[in-house]
Amino acid sequence: MASARAKFPKDPFRIQTDLGEVLMLPPHLADEIRNAPQLNFTTAIVEDDHGTLRGFDFASMNTQTLIRNVAQRQLTKYLIIVTKPLSEETALAVSINFGDSIEWHEVMLKQAVNNVISRISSRVFLGDQICRNEQWLHLTELYSERFMHAGAQLRIWPRYLRPLVHWFLPECRRLRATQREAVRIIAPVVEARKKAKRDALAADEPVPVFNDALDWSEDEARVKRLSYDPAIVQLSLAIAAIHTTADLTEQFVLDIAQNPQYFAPLREEIIRCLREGGWKKSSLYNMKLLDSAIKESQRLKPSSIASMRRRVERQMILSNGIKLKAGDRIAVDSHRMWDPTLHEEPGRWDPYRFLSMRTADPAKENSAALLVTTSPDHLGFGHGRDACPGRFFAANEVKVALCHMIVKYEWELVPGTETKPNMMGLIAESSPTARITIRRRHNPELNIDSL
Repeated sequence: MASARAKFPKDPFRIQTDLGEVLMLPPHLADEIRNAPQLNFTTAIVEDDHGTLRGFDFASMNTQTLIRNVAQRQLTKYLIIVTKPLSEETALAVSINFGDSIEWHEVMLKQAVNNVISRISSRVFLGDQICRNEQWLHLTELYSERFMHAGAQLRIWPRYLRPLVHWFLPECRRLRATQREAVRIIAPVVEARKKAKRDALAADEPVPVFNDALDWSEDEARVKRLSYDPAIVQLSLAIAAIHTTADLTEQFVLDIAQNPQYFAPLREEIIRCLREGGWKKSSLYNMKLLDSAIKESQRLKPSSIASMRRRVERQMILSNGIKLKAGDRIAVDSHRMWDPTLHEEPGRWDPYRFLSMRTADPAKENSAALLVTTSPDHLGFGHGRDACPGRFFAANEVKVALCHMIVKYEWELVPGTETKPNMMGLIAESSPTARITIRRRHNPELNIDSL
């Protein structure tokens, strides 16, 4: 990728990836294609991630449409009321995964953070009943892992053989078994809710409203007339929300551990904002240094070194004369995130970088510097019509998790631990083997659990 970029710094180039051949576009073309009707993100997911095959239902057209609508039309709308429940669940999650001891002890970071994010995401997606079901929490993490592994194994086979081979591959069979187990857990909950609604109607009483992803999925499926399985949608939300959110959280934990001088100013900001406003969406918005620091971690190590994956549905000719042919897979190079002409010392983690951009003009806040804002210069959440629809929730979720960690704990890297990301094709995963040594702070400045 780096050598191709050096040869063609301002031109598209073709590159062979684990997903097949991809036409890589330079970032200055991102705005030109971001809303192009000839290009489709969902069909790229369906094709690349085996969305027509049993077990890979996360990547099916119906599931992708449904979880996008749930994120855009429901989840974002309810952000104002979910901050407090997120904090309540995070308090339990960090206690379980990082402990309450004031003595130093080692923790496998990825495993701990994945479980924290799984727990707090499930609180919003499923309510306070199932979010603490240990079987369900294990399944959400297992399905994501098995989906990735089975998909990679299936890509070894020619595309025309995959509809047959997937029935026999052990990895694909294990993936389908995970789905069946999810149905076993979720189906009784769905039936109980249906019964409660029927009983309320029969008794001429108010129909119960649960305000979680089970309800939202049902509403959106009815509007769009989509067939769906509630358990599959919940597993799919887990993949979409938990994996990338946990990865960003882990990367931040590693970055600040290597730059411990920033613990104090971040802790001070968090305590001030929570003391003034409590657990509200507005309090998280006012944590401007934290927002900047998280965006900086995403800049240095995004979840992929290319973004805006699309399938060309109809031929499109770009302004530079490049012809995108129907059936082509395209993506946009993310290299502007490390461009020295845009970022001073681009290899250094500077938590104030985006805060400085945000407040450069005292008369007007620069919204481009916000964590949730996308642009050709920062493709961490994609860009355009198909930018990550759940990024507003993800941003708040990461902030809540880090508030609890920064106020309640102090941590360091275990000497010799690997902090470099694990590269898998275009994917950049935060270090899967990183370990930290962590302890509970003896007397935090603020009891954030009581707010």
